[in-house]
Amino acid sequence: MKSYITPDRIQWVGKAWEIRYALRQAQRQKGGEARLADLLPPAMPAPPRK
Repeated sequence: MKSYITPDRIQWVGKAWEIRYALRQAQRQKGGEARLADLLPPAMPAPPRK
């Protein structure tokens, strides 16, 4: 299974059981009742516009 993490989303690519397993593991690490939004890395500030 592969996971791609950007500041605003997480993308898991693999079989359904692998993704469910990864979700459960991530929830356990964050305290059991974590939502998907809680699993995202903290937002990075936007680069200044030119």
